[in-house]
Amino acid sequence: MGEGARVTVLGVGNLLLQDDGVGVHVINRLREEDLPESVELVDGGTYGPDLAPFIEDAERLIVIDAVKGGCEPGAIYRVTPEIMKETRDQPMSIHQIGFLESLDMIYSMKGRKPLTIIFGVEPQVIDWGLELTEPVKDSFERLLELVKQEIQAMLDQAGETA
Repeated sequence: MGEGARVTVLGVGNLLLQDDGVGVHVINRLREEDLPESVELVDGGTYGPDLAPFIEDAERLIVIDAVKGGCEPGAIYRVTPEIMKETRDQPMSIHQIGFLESLDMIYSMKGRKPLTIIFGVEPQVIDWGLELTEPVKDSFERLLELVKQEIQAMLDQAGETA
């Protein structure tokens, strides 16, 4: 496999805070899939400096997170970091400020930007609890399918097939 074929899928959030854990839930489900070796799945938790090696080595990056965009709970967003930074009217990750700053710092140190797509789900509840709320559960399979399609599209762009 070519070096450029690497796709990193980063699920972020806190499993103890209901809908905030949606990204980690997606990573856990993707681990059950038969994905190519060039796809790296990362449980990013609630971000942190320890994620830098995964992000800086990524050629293509997919991030899954809870995102507040003002739509109904369970709504799915697909955005780029540039869109999230350019306008306050666009969906906002619960962890956006620190994460986008980290991306910029890593990009400037490495001198390149990997293709980055962020999938978010509008949360209903960010409070103590292990279960996703019903609206987020209802959109979960669709989110999973969209992420798998994005992985395949990124692999296709790199000349790989799943």
